[in-house]
Formats: sequence, structure tokens, C-alpha cells
Amino acid sequence: MMFKSTNEKKTILNRYGFVVVMMIIIGVLILLSAAKIVFTPEGKKWREVGEKETVIRDRVILPTRGNIFTYDGKLLASSEPLYGIYMDFWADGMSKDSLVKYAEPLSKGLSAMFGDRTAGQYRSILLNNFKKREDEENQIQSNKAKGSDKKVKKQTRYVRLVKRDISYVELKEIRKLPFLNQRSNRSGMIAEEKNARKKPFGSLATRTVGSIYKDMSKGGSSGLELKFDSLLSGIPGVKNRQKIQGKWMDVVEIPAQDGYDIVTTLDADIQDISERALRNKLIEIDAESGCAVIMEVKTGEIKGIVNLDRISKGVYAEGNPNVFSYMNEPGSTFKPITVLAALEDGAIHPTDSFHVGTGLYSHNRRVVRDHYWTQGRDRGYLTVQEGIEVSSNIVMTKIALKAYENQPRKFTERIENMGLTKSLKWDVPLKGIEGTSQIRHPDDKTNPWSKTTLAWMSFGYETQVPPIFLLMFYNALANKGRMLKPFIAK
Repeated sequence: MMFKSTNEKKTILNRYGFVVVMMIIIGVLILLSAAKIVFTPEGKKWREVGEKETVIRDRVILPTRGNIFTYDGKLLASSEPLYGIYMDFWADGMSKDSLVKYAEPLSKGLSAMFGDRTAGQYRSILLNNFKKREDEENQIQSNKAKGSDKKVKKQTRYVRLVKRDISYVELKEIRKLPFLNQRSNRSGMIAEEKNARKKPFGSLATRTVGSIYKDMSKGGSSGLELKFDSLLSGIPGVKNRQKIQGKWMDVVEIPAQDGYDIVTTLDADIQDISERALRNKLIEIDAESGCAVIMEVKTGEIKGIVNLDRISKGVYAEGNPNVFSYMNEPGSTFKPITVLAALEDGAIHPTDSFHVGTGLYSHNRRVVRDHYWTQGRDRGYLTVQEGIEVSSNIVMTKIALKAYENQPRKFTERIENMGLTKSLKWDVPLKGIEGTSQIRHPDDKTNPWSKTTLAWMSFGYETQVPPIFLLMFYNALANKGRMLKPFIAK
């Protein structure tokens, strides 16, 4: 570097010298401050704080469970934060004089707000537990004086104040009460957050939506809550709790990942109408149970699904998943399956006719009856179409015998080809054979095929088909032969 004059060089050197001197001065001040902290009473104070610091490691951060919605965004199930209210009578800043001063108005406020205890009972909890805390502290000091390292359990560090968990709105109100309106290290109040599952529509679709365990960390116990538990639950996080000068602070190590929301195909209005209609009909006929399903023909979306069981005279509630688990003989709802199978195999034509007479037909020493047989009226012949229209057991029997009497395996194979025996995964959790059809088969040695099995199968007996499979079949007829699997979760 070239300088124009000696004076210019001196000016620059003076500036550098000033900077160096200032840095030295700052360094000396830092050293003096450190020495003050280490060797003076202030230093002793901070060392005591460090010794008091408590770290509790690996506390779990519970994620917020995902919501369950109707197709248009209405809440079927959601998580609501609730708070357990406790008192830490060992809080560093808690003053006996202050507690005694505010015990009366605080007790009256708590009693008026929650009504779970009288003001006198609340006052006893506050003052008796503080007295107990003093006894614990005296015992600790006594043990120290004796040179004993025996630990005293601090039973007053975590005392339940309000019997039930409270809402966030109630939490804001309780923090306005005398004494509790201070910082937590002075009031000792602990608000322990937890999640509770709420269903805004009450019992609507409750069996399908499902339930969770009382301990939410265990997840879903039934319905969609169980089926999609891994998505709804989220992933827990990890935090450290550090206590410095009586104040707890959370340090998050791994943040929790909240659960995913589930959007269903359900329509709250259709669901409500379906439930009311089914309940009224069950009460009218005093039925043991029943179910109803409303499905979108073109998509397979279930818009309403109701399962009701009788729990007492005239009282019905959601219980078993009847739509999937009701294992009973389908009766006349099976007849179109028989007709369709025979039509597919070319064994009959819609205009073919069969003699039904007075509604009685003998087959292998058993009598097939039509519903009008007691009238004594001779109906002569009925076409295939008329047989469906009047739900004739005799027409179905004669169709099955004409098409499959000498080849019954072909009948059961045709039923299987229609998809009525498929093993499908549904959107609700099921047990055992629930959600599957039990179709008789000529080769089944555990349930031997008899000479009358084919006839009785043709009009819906000696076999079991859950309502969900019948829904699939009838929907396929309405959907121009295209069978769709019904679903609830989008």
C-alpha cells in the first residue's frame, strides 16, 4: 500500500490503535463480569438455580387425533382439548399468607363455577394440603438434621382440584379467579391438557363412525375409528420438561405429527332420515333388529347407513354392524339372483311360463308354498316376470330345477361369478365370517347337499348373504350390470 504523505500514514495507524485499545477494554470488562458471577453472592444465587433445575426427559407429546367428516365437511367426530386441574403446593412462589387470604373467595368461585364441591370443601382442600406440604417440608428438614438420607414423598405436589376435566373456555375463566390469576409458580395451578372425542351429531351413524378407548392413546376400538386408526392417530412427539425457579418449561425434541382427517361419503341429512325411518318401522313391527343402506348407484358411495338393535321394548340403538354381519337367510330378495343365473346360462326366457296352480307344489316329499296358497285360487301359469312380480316360490323352484337339477354345481358357480362370495375388505372392521356370504355347495361334506337344497336355495333359504352383498347385486342391476364395491371412506 502506498501512502501519499507521512501524516496520512500516522492517521491510519492511530485509528487501528484505537480499535485495538477498545477491544482490550471490552475483554477486560467481560472477565470482570464473569468473576463477579463466580465469586460474589450473585454467583452463588445462579449456582443454586442451576442445582435446582430439574429435567424430566422423554415426555410424550400426544398428537391431535384427526377428524371424521361427512362428504360436505360436517363433523362426525372430532378431538376437543380438555384440561385436568391440579395444584402443586410445592410451587416455589406459593405464599401461605396469600393462600390464606384468597382461600375463601377462591373456594366460593370454584364451587359456583363447577358445583362439584361446596365452598367449604374447596377451602379444606386448599388449606389442608398446604398444611400437609408444611409437614412434608418439616420432615425433610428433620431428616437432614439427623443426617438421614431417607426421602419424603411429596404427596402435595400433584393434587386434583376440580373433579372433572374442563374445557378451554372454563380454563380461561378459572384463571380469572382470586389466587389462580397469578403466575403458575405462585398459584401452583397445573392445567394438564388431554384430548376427548366428541360427536357433534350425537348417535347419528355412531356404529359406523365407531368409538375410541377411554385412554385415547390406545386409539380406536370400533368402526372407522378402528379401521383407520393408524391414519387418525398421528405420531407422538418427544419433549423435555425443565423446571427453573419453580416454572416448568417444555423443550420439544421431536414435534408430534397430528393425525390425518377422514372424509366419508355420508350425508348427514340422508343419514338422519334413514335412521328415523328405520327406527319407526322397527317399533311398528316390534322387530329384533334392522339395517338400512343408501348408496349412490354410479359411484358406490354410501350416503347413509343405519344399524339398529332392540335394547328394550320400543327402544333401539346402534349396536352390531348388521349391514355387514347380519348372517341370515335372505328370503325373497335372493329370487332375482336365481332368475339372472338361469337367464345367463340360457336356460329360460323372460316370457317362459310355469304352472303354479293353487300355490302348492310337491318336491321330493316337501311342499313348496306360495303366499296365496290359503286362498284356494288356481292361478294357472305365471311367466318368469310375473313370478318375480308376485314373489312366487314355485316359479323360482321350477326355474332352478329346469336349469340346474342335473348340474347344481353350475348354479353355485354362477352365484360365485356374480361376486356374491367374494372376500372383500370393507371400511369397517369385522370379525370372523362377518362381511362374507355362506353359499351352499354340492361338494361341501360338512353340510351335505340334499335333494331339496337347490329348490329351497332358489327362493332364498339354506344360504346366508349379508345385506351389503344384496346391495351390491341390486345396485349392479340399476347400474347396467356394473357391480361396484360400496365404500364409506373417501
